Amino acid sequence: RGSDMNFPIDFVVTWVDGSDPNWRAKKSKYDSTFTTSENNMNSDKAYREWGTFKYWFRGVEKFAPWVNKVYLVTDNQTPDWLDLDNSKLEVIDHKEIINNDYLPVFSSNAIECNIHKIPNLSEHFVCFNDDMYLTAPVSPSDFFSEEGLPKYNTALSPIIPERFGTGNFQINNMEIITSYFSKEEILNNGKFFSLKQGLKQVIKSLLYKNSKFICGFWESHLPYPLLKSTFDLLWEKEKEILEKTSASRFRNPADTNIWLFKYWQIASGQYAIGDSKIGGLFSLDDANSDFWKLLVSKKYKIVCINDGFNIQDEDKVMKEFIASFDEFLPEKSTFEL
Repeated sequence: RGSDMNFPIDFVVTWVDGSDPNWRAKKSKYDSTFTTSENNMNSDKAYREWGTFKYWFRGVEKFAPWVNKVYLVTDNQTPDWLDLDNSKLEVIDHKEIINNDYLPVFSSNAIECNIHKIPNLSEHFVCFNDDMYLTAPVSPSDFFSEEGLPKYNTALSPIIPERFGTGNFQINNMEIITSYFSKEEILNNGKFFSLKQGLKQVIKSLLYKNSKFICGFWESHLPYPLLKSTFDLLWEKEKEILEKTSASRFRNPADTNIWLFKYWQIASGQYAIGDSKIGGLFSLDDANSDFWKLLVSKKYKIVCINDGFNIQDEDKVMKEFIASFDEFLPEKSTFEL
């Protein structure tokens, strides 16, 4: 099926157009209790739509032509340039996968813990945020082993308590993980001391292996390969907390997040070690001409371009973003009208 592996692999990407008036009206109906301070994780930044999403599709078509299907998960929105008749594309509305009593939701945590409910989603899939771009050819073996195990690069790493960060979610995830797996099991299963993880990662793991508890897993902020069966399993075991996360309209410190499913693979040893140099995380706060050159240099196969909190000149940064990607991926993809 278009891959060198004997199983299909789907891509799932979540997207929101925060400038859409209908969506904004819906959000403001529930949003009055929330501060829209610049740095709040429910602030406009979390929903900003720059007009760069078409380069996500161009990257997928050019660098992962083997993908089986692309599922775009949205809240009753589609980009106006998107060709909805493309046979590889399925647009999935929140109401198809999330308990309708909880809608509308504006939290990625609520949306992502339900993606396994996408009709016909394959067992093996890769979950992308819309700021994770393919920038060089990737193969199925970048994401899964031949046995069908997801590939991750990881290490033992403390959870960082950062305001508006993901620390609360990671603690909630780890509380679940450590209630099923002992410290010894995690250390034995987790392949933390294999040099394939990269020397830096092994040193990190060695530093934290004697702590009283497993302190957390390092996160690469790159697309994650996942198994639908792991979602089913955790929903069976932890229905209550996953329902609670699904019901939180905005990101809430009591939520779990999508890394829970990845952590389960790591703690149980059901994963293969991925390439530690496959991708990089960048912030638009650092945008300058070298930054754009690096992104499209093909040094990385995947880049995550995080929207910054302190972008100096937003309009200028966006023009550069679009100009450099337009030069890098000039051809329209078949996903575009």
